[in-house]
Amino acid sequence: QIFGFAYGGPFGHFLHKVLDYIFKGKKDTKTVAKKVLLEQITSSPWNNLLFLFYYGYVVEKRPFKEVKTRVKKQYLSVQLSAWMFWPVVGWINHQYVPLQFRVIVHSFVACCWGIFLNLRARAMSLKQS
Repeated sequence: QIFGFAYGGPFGHFLHKVLDYIFKGKKDTKTVAKKVLLEQITSSPWNNLLFLFYYGYVVEKRPFKEVKTRVKKQYLSVQLSAWMFWPVVGWINHQYVPLQFRVIVHSFVACCWGIFLNLRARAMSLKQS
């Protein structure tokens, strides 16, 4: 919750405003594809990396060295999963959702994504025990 409130919401707001500024608010298929691609190669890897560190260090209260090791093991898998899921969300968001509601839609889906990542991390922890 803190992650989304303190980072996800403000970052998402800024990102969507910048993308609309860069692409001048266009919603044609080619422009939406460019927005989704740009979002996926820039913010997606960063957001997932930051979330994994946040989850391990803040939520699970693990030592930083252990968190770093776990992130190295899990990051690629999480990012590949994200690239199978988030482009669809991004496409729908950029194509059909008005700018003022994109962060809300994105945040709702991100909450579900966070639950998925939490369950996945929990399952991996139980598996290692």
